[in-house]
Amino acid sequence: MPCTDIRPMQVDAFRPTIVLNSMDEAVGFLRTLSIAEHTEPLIDVMEAADEPEMERRAWQAFETFACAMQIPVRLGA
Repeated sequence: MPCTDIRPMQVDAFRPTIVLNSMDEAVGFLRTLSIAEHTEPLIDVMEAADEPEMERRAWQAFETFACAMQIPVRLGA
């Protein structure tokens, strides 16, 4: 069952703005970054999340990482 707590995130560093609606999209985005080799532990956690609570925590970890790395993301509409 997919996690319903995943809120779309908008990445404002690119035009057009990228909207991440799922864990798979967020993982794909992380792999495009110039710092991708440093995101592998986070990607591993996100890919391993296989139940709603784990997905919620993995999405929160993604939000926290984006904030810490000053990646311009914000909650989507």
